[in-house]
Amino acid sequence: MLHMKIAYEKLRSARRDKDITQKELSERSGVNLSVIKGIETGRGTDRLNIEMLCDILGLSIDEVYLENFRETKVISVVNNKGGCGKTSVCGSLAYVLSEMGSKILLIDSDAQRNLTSSYGMTKSEMHFGRAIEREESLLNGYIQQTVYPSVDFVVADASMGTLDMLMFTKMHRENLVKQALLEVVESGVYDFIMIDTNPNLSLLNFNVVNASDHVIIPVQMASFDVEGIGTVVDFIRGIQKFNPRVDIMGIVINKYDIRAKTITEAAENELLEIYGPLIFKTYIRVDSKIQNAQWENRPVFTLGSSRITREYRALGKEVLARC
Repeated sequence: MLHMKIAYEKLRSARRDKDITQKELSERSGVNLSVIKGIETGRGTDRLNIEMLCDILGLSIDEVYLENFRETKVISVVNNKGGCGKTSVCGSLAYVLSEMGSKILLIDSDAQRNLTSSYGMTKSEMHFGRAIEREESLLNGYIQQTVYPSVDFVVADASMGTLDMLMFTKMHRENLVKQALLEVVESGVYDFIMIDTNPNLSLLNFNVVNASDHVIIPVQMASFDVEGIGTVVDFIRGIQKFNPRVDIMGIVINKYDIRAKTITEAAENELLEIYGPLIFKTYIRVDSKIQNAQWENRPVFTLGSSRITREYRALGKEVLARC
């Protein structure tokens, strides 16, 4: 959702860097001292006054007066079990949320590059692993446009398979992804940054969750998948000590197959008993259109309306409500 934001910290920092007191700034700009005090504490929003202060401090008004600012939320899709559909959940939800008016940045943090391929993105040297390796704090050079309105992308690369070993050599290694996302989040360009993860509880995934506001856990209705959910939940809750704002938004029952009735119902009942409040009401059923879309390297929604697109649109509404 778009709204106006004043980056009052930039004004205050610029004034201090120039060694100008609030009183001196008032005298030079003609803006009342009490108004300056209000602006520097986030209580003043008058554009004309802010523009006069920017002129004195050598700032662009567009740096401070942000009319089309979005409160960016970072959502990661996490499970240490392969085959549960993390990529299809992440990519499909991103498409749905963009349909609903949100601006999305998709990040592929998995060396298998499945999300990258599913959006038809080509290989690039400016991939997410390179940004982490270089300890970038600005992702602008890594963000690519897709052919889909309101969805941008940071691709993955096969070389990211060794990224965990590299990260262990870095200072503040638990905050590398948070650092990489910082300026993009603060710029307010996107409503959501959505990150697809690899099927491990690795240092990279620790980083991703540590940089997130919400985590979505896809699960398939099979006994081994359900048993592993507790490990994933404990992993996320452990990271809450470092990032208290992150929560488990919900568990998505994915690849729901009513044909395997005995296993499906038993697993579903077990999951509901343990994690009832966390489970999304919308189930994503098995659908061959997902495989067709993956084969053609494009989101399933481009194949036309179907049962699975209706399910993902219902899930998208639940995600917005939980945000």
